[in-house]
Amino acid sequence: MQNNEINLNENLIIYTHTTINLDFFNPAMEHLRPLNMVQKPLSALACSQTDKVAIIIVDDLAELSAIPIGSEHSIVIIAKNNLTPLPEHLSNTLIYQQASNEDYQQALEKVFHALIKTYFSTELFLEPADLYQSDAFEKGQRYINIHSLQEQQLMNENVKPLFSPIGKDGTVILNFTLHQSSFSLDKIQDLTEIIIEHLGEKFDGEIFYSCNATSKPEQSDLIYLSYLSA
Repeated sequence: MQNNEINLNENLIIYTHTTINLDFFNPAMEHLRPLNMVQKPLSALACSQTDKVAIIIVDDLAELSAIPIGSEHSIVIIAKNNLTPLPEHLSNTLIYQQASNEDYQQALEKVFHALIKTYFSTELFLEPADLYQSDAFEKGQRYINIHSLQEQQLMNENVKPLFSPIGKDGTVILNFTLHQSSFSLDKIQDLTEIIIEHLGEKFDGEIFYSCNATSKPEQSDLIYLSYLSA
């Protein structure tokens, strides 16, 4: 976890053959480190940079079985159940499987808000290598599960079942996206303590967290809770 700002423009490349809309990201509204999003075809994956994050969107992992991938920090969004054995060259990959009611665009935006923004926060940001070297990842837990909660939902006891699938030695990623009018590190600490209570006393895993301010007028405070599973 880092808290020093890096003043470099970075390209986040999304590799896919499908049509996606990148207009959901407004740099003027999202208070992130300088970031450009670019779309490229799957055939360009071999040229992806080793130390850069890459998002890959496909129907099935089988589409990637014969495509070399340069990036060591890739995130694959798939639409179908993974019936294909994980190709060896994808062993260092996070996989997000779309929910049945999601399309590619919705899945991309969810992954962006829950995970990608943690890499580009100006306050507290997550180094991708830290996540890919976590204990859960080394145990083969490469699927990322993503939930979003409003602050009031977090206070409700009914939210506890959301935490039950998280193992006692699991890996949890938190991203707090707060409107700039309510943004404070003290508030984030308070919310983190509530989440730790929900995880329970037996939880002895890793927690990565990040925070982002936004000036979108319609944006309510959201907590993105993600965890890894096999």
